[in-house]
Amino acid sequence: MIQRLIPAFLRDELKGRELMHFLRHMDTCEECKEELTIQYLSSEGISRLEEGKTFDLDRELMEYMVRAENGIKRRRNLILGFFAFEVTAILIILIVYIYALA
Repeated sequence: MIQRLIPAFLRDELKGRELMHFLRHMDTCEECKEELTIQYLSSEGISRLEEGKTFDLDRELMEYMVRAENGIKRRRNLILGFFAFEVTAILIILIVYIYALA
C-alpha cells in the first residue's frame, strides 16, 4: 500500500494526512525505506551519473524527507494560527455584544 505512494512522494504530490502517514510509515518500515531509496536512486541518481555529477544519495533523500516534514509542520501551525484568530474574533464579538446589551 505505502510503496505505491513512493512515486507520488518523489514528485512532491503527497499532501496533508497522506504525506504525514507516508513519512511516519517510512520511519518504521525498513522494507519501504529501502524501496524509497531504490526509487530515489533510479529517478535522481541515474540522470546525475549520466551528467557526470556526484551526489550523496542518503543525505539528499534525508533532506527531502525533512523538507516534507517541515511542510507538514508549517501547514499545521498555519491552521492553528487561523483557528486562534477565529476564536479571538468570536470572543471580541461576544464581548462587544454583551456590552451593547448592558
